[in-house]
Amino acid sequence: MLYHFPTTAKFDRVLNKERFYAGVRNNRKLKQLFTDQVTRIRWTFKLSPDTINITASDGVPEIEVIQIDAATTDLAPAVLLAIDRAIPNPTLHEIHAEGQVRLTAAYKRSSESDKNATVIGDYLTSDWHTLDGGQCEAARVPLPVSLNLGSLYATLLRSMIDSPTRNGERLRDHVDRHSQIMAARRDAAKITKKMHAENQLNRKVEWNAKLRAINQTIAQLTQETSQEADA
Repeated sequence: MLYHFPTTAKFDRVLNKERFYAGVRNNRKLKQLFTDQVTRIRWTFKLSPDTINITASDGVPEIEVIQIDAATTDLAPAVLLAIDRAIPNPTLHEIHAEGQVRLTAAYKRSSESDKNATVIGDYLTSDWHTLDGGQCEAARVPLPVSLNLGSLYATLLRSMIDSPTRNGERLRDHVDRHSQIMAARRDAAKITKKMHAENQLNRKVEWNAKLRAINQTIAQLTQETSQEADA
């Protein structure tokens, strides 16, 4: 899903790519990724109490929207992580690549052991949408009505998770469950590939048993209880 961001929140600043890898130790590989994969980075919108007229909340003083013009749809996660480490506030990335656009973001929160540190979770992504003349207005929807920026942030992240929210489930727990589902799906795909390539019947039976167990885990993780919005 893509969103119409209010014109009052427009910021539109081009960011120097070097700022995201200049201070990183042994940054040669990261610098090369930015050189090869990133054409331009723009800070397009700033969602804050002053720009969209909803209150801040603990951990979400404002939300930054960053547009990444990329040379490939297979943008390295290290690029996104470097940008998120340099920007402490919650961040949404719009990736524009090969005539398509999608939204991606990682859940960012303060570390429980070090309040000055930020924990960055696994990346969530929307589907790709085709750009029409450089725009994708038909696919965009208004920002959801929210009580505060924390609620808005949660709703935006949850829109990129295909497993529904469980009754009373915190955003952090929902994101963690999604990560477990994605890891289990990757394991299932690997085992399926091995099982199809296996010639020995007894080994096929073993792989099939492991696959059934993983699929059962996925079913349990994706089971819906009830929907509840964030406060």
